[in-house]
Amino acid sequence: MSDIKRIAVHVDGGSRDGAVLRLALALGARHGAEVEAVFARIPPFIPASVDGILTPQIVEAQQSIYVQRAESAKKTLAEATQGAQVQPAWTALDGPALDVMIGRARFADLAVIGQPSPEESDAVTDFDLPAELVMELGRPVLVVPNKGSFTEAGKRVLVARAGTRESRRAATDGLALIDPAGRVTVLMVNPKAGTVSSEADMRSWYKRHGLDVDIRTVRTHEKEVGDVLRTTAAEIGADLIVMGAYGRSRLRELILGGATHSMLKHMTVPVLMSH
Repeated sequence: MSDIKRIAVHVDGGSRDGAVLRLALALGARHGAEVEAVFARIPPFIPASVDGILTPQIVEAQQSIYVQRAESAKKTLAEATQGAQVQPAWTALDGPALDVMIGRARFADLAVIGQPSPEESDAVTDFDLPAELVMELGRPVLVVPNKGSFTEAGKRVLVARAGTRESRRAATDGLALIDPAGRVTVLMVNPKAGTVSSEADMRSWYKRHGLDVDIRTVRTHEKEVGDVLRTTAAEIGADLIVMGAYGRSRLRELILGGATHSMLKHMTVPVLMSH
């Protein structure tokens, strides 16, 4: 029985809403899950350096952007649901995007969000939001790349294992997304001796969940872990990467581990992250 019964999807009226919604709806159909599209009406932000005389104009301009974005998001949602097996709910709430998403996704089993596109730089685009959501939500977060179309995830899966709490949690969270007939590759980059010696236990753990896995070990001091993950994902034709997220989010200052930062910035396929 699937552990995914409710999916919360972040939409912001940007160019990637369609791709994010289509993947979330496909997962919802596969798992028989409810899907909710969540839009945050962000309060106007007035920089301290702005002359008070300009405040009304700035507020009006920002509110106009939010109205246009909400209309765009609803239009994309209507287009994405044509002929879809799952008809998602629409929720628009006032507040910062992170607070709104945490409020709606804390009782969901999966949150889905798009990687912000560098071409979008208006007041609504929050380039830190995926990382903040991963760090703060306490639920698995599926991040969809800002380029490409993804209609499935879980048939060819790359799982990054590092012998850490975050890695173990991600591996467990990822089980729900793996197709029972899917192919799973477990990748360990520069593992500690204890991690390598536990390969038999790792195979047995997956076997108890009905999965046969290919375990690979890469030792390198020339390549970053993120580069190794992307190269291996391309080599096996992965449609999903599962990995732990390392670091923390404090206000707007993000402190992330190297592999986490690298994957959030340069992902090529959907990435499931757990913290």
